[in-house]
Amino acid sequence: MSAAPAPSRGTTAGPEVVSLSWQGPIAVVRMADREGRNTFGPDFSRGLVDAVGRAVAEERTRVVLVEGMPELFCAGGSQRELVHFARGEGSFDTDDFFRVLARCPLPVVASVQGHAIGGGLVLALYADLAVFSERSVYAGNFMRYGFTPGMGATHLLPWRFGPQLGTEMLWTARNYRGAELRDRGAPVTVVAHDRVPATARALAADLAAAPRASLELLKQDLAAPLLAATDAAIAREAAMHRTSFRLPEVMDRILGGYGAADHPDRS
Repeated sequence: MSAAPAPSRGTTAGPEVVSLSWQGPIAVVRMADREGRNTFGPDFSRGLVDAVGRAVAEERTRVVLVEGMPELFCAGGSQRELVHFARGEGSFDTDDFFRVLARCPLPVVASVQGHAIGGGLVLALYADLAVFSERSVYAGNFMRYGFTPGMGATHLLPWRFGPQLGTEMLWTARNYRGAELRDRGAPVTVVAHDRVPATARALAADLAAAPRASLELLKQDLAAPLLAATDAAIAREAAMHRTSFRLPEVMDRILGGYGAADHPDRS
């Protein structure tokens, strides 16, 4: 993936999967794959990269605002994808589409109103700024299935939520409500569920007041160390995956328990 995402010429997802619209200088990317529950299917991943690329290509764009559905931001890897990884058919490090928000040359604000699980939470954490809901669930649930974290999660969760809490999230793989993250001192913005979209859009509007060239310069400077750190983390994680994904109990957990333990009403 290049440093500046370009439109995908031959693959565009339908508007029901990932759509793009504008509110003045703010490009709004909305992920709404209801059938696939915003998991990392081909249409979803291609559609997300395509939408960000088209947003950047418009000169009027100053900020990219990424939204999910009201009750679900992103559920991360699909069961089919995880089964493929467990069989040795690909890995998280072969396509880093999930870093598209960090690679975007303009600032990205994530409106994480709905639940963000596993890779879905990691996707949100690659945004420059994010707004979370008090009542929604956020989880780095990789170890719940018995395989070690991926996608740069070993760097991102401790970096975004603080070393102690972020490390705990990786170890326990449990669900955390946004209110708990806030109460435990996570340095992220958490507001009432219904206020998330407006808060994120107001934040995006504040950023959009600056000249595009200045926004690009600051994004390049701030994103470079994040990309370097996650390059190193992803390489380490891929090495761990070559062992952890091959464990027989991992396949059993993926086939027998996918989704069940991620119910938002369970801790």
